[in-house]
Amino acid sequence: MPIHVPGFRGRLSQTPSDLRAVSRSTGPVSMKPWALAVPGDLNDVEALVRHASREGWHLTPRGAASGMPGGNVGHGVVVDLTEGFGQLDPVDLERKTVRVGAGVVLARAMNAARQCELDFPPAPSSSERCSAGGVTANNAAGPRSFRHGSARPWVGGVEAVLADGDVLEIDGESTGTFDVLRRTLLADQAWADGWPEVRKNSSGYALADFAHSGRPGDVLVGSEGTLGILTRVELRLRPLLEARAVAVVALPTLDALVHATDLAHRVEAAACEFLGKSFLEMGGVGADPLVGDLARDAWGLAVLECEGSKDIVKAGIDQLTREARGLGLQMRSAENAEETEGLWGVRHRASPTIAANAGRERTSMQFIEDSVVPPQRLPDYLSGLARILSEARLEAVVFGHAGDGNVHVNPLVPTGAPDWRDRVRHTLHGVTTLVASLGGTLSGEHGDGRIRAPMLERIWSPEAVRAFRMTKDTLDPVGTFNPGVILPLPGQDPLEGLGC
Repeated sequence: MPIHVPGFRGRLSQTPSDLRAVSRSTGPVSMKPWALAVPGDLNDVEALVRHASREGWHLTPRGAASGMPGGNVGHGVVVDLTEGFGQLDPVDLERKTVRVGAGVVLARAMNAARQCELDFPPAPSSSERCSAGGVTANNAAGPRSFRHGSARPWVGGVEAVLADGDVLEIDGESTGTFDVLRRTLLADQAWADGWPEVRKNSSGYALADFAHSGRPGDVLVGSEGTLGILTRVELRLRPLLEARAVAVVALPTLDALVHATDLAHRVEAAACEFLGKSFLEMGGVGADPLVGDLARDAWGLAVLECEGSKDIVKAGIDQLTREARGLGLQMRSAENAEETEGLWGVRHRASPTIAANAGRERTSMQFIEDSVVPPQRLPDYLSGLARILSEARLEAVVFGHAGDGNVHVNPLVPTGAPDWRDRVRHTLHGVTTLVASLGGTLSGEHGDGRIRAPMLERIWSPEAVRAFRMTKDTLDPVGTFNPGVILPLPGQDPLEGLGC
């Protein structure tokens, strides 16, 4: 018997091909849903949420499916927002904002902004694939997060369908439920004690931001579809800058990462990235025509970008050159826009080589790919990570945002080996213990999803976890939205659906 939702005029499906299409994402988790819902407009989402709340259905919002840790797959009803929420409003030049449907590919919104000489600085590297709704739901960030941070401060407001089926409008007033939540958080702030002192965080709920501002959007950004369904967002923009230039610094040892971060701070760099030794070796970067000579004998490379007026950029690169020379570090800088793109492209040029070297017998499985620690503890994290991977007999490609202490790790898992799950579990638990000991969190950009949710209580204080649960219970009292994401279900296995 076909499923039916009163007042829903979009598409509902339980056909095997449709369910297979939404059972996977860019990440390593796969789950077969019970049904697929493709709403055509806001009224459809309202009708779906009200019916789901009455019937006990679980809803998993889904955009472009570029998310990594499993927050966009689930066993209930997957709500595909890519078809009905592709509207792109004209750029508001006076306010420097643009409003976009949750299903709009971010690059499309950015292109519209750039035609008006405006930019969206926190854009992730996946902007050609990810949706505006996904960027907002995960509090995503990109290579320029060192200066501009993650998405949250760049989101002017959100439109969302809440648990009772009512709509939170971008320009609307805060609802009573959010006011109750904020008063409760402000009345007892034990949850704030021991809050991780990191530059980026997309784990848990953004209680500190919401308690300070009272803006519902601040807690909905980064909530991974667990508190409501985002249908439209307002992105804040800033004027395009006149110039950019990149410098690549050879890091002779792991400890030289700290020097690179200090340099980035002194020149007020927009980006401070690193490519670890495993990345250089597996990506064949030693043969790269632009940076091969820097990479051959190095532990890693740091990539720093200066932005602003031509004079500011020149002064920044000149200062980097002087200070790098003073530290005995080799460096290469771009002389023009073409060279800037070329130096930034080192990471992308290496990716096909890494994929080829992984071979057919190993799978790149990003189950520990997003941890963040205080930047000064980054060498400790990378040393501990290497030990854990060695214990598990796993190779991994390591790179990330040095200035933020945010590391991307792509373990290469031999899924044909009978013990591969044991080795993955050992690595996940070992990295969780390591991150907790360094005062970090398990996600700086991509969210907890399903993989990291069962680890939440090992990272956050008991008071913070209680506040997270209170937030979920207040805004989603019957548990309609994305159960098992951020907050785990009883007995939830972090490896469920992994590698399927």
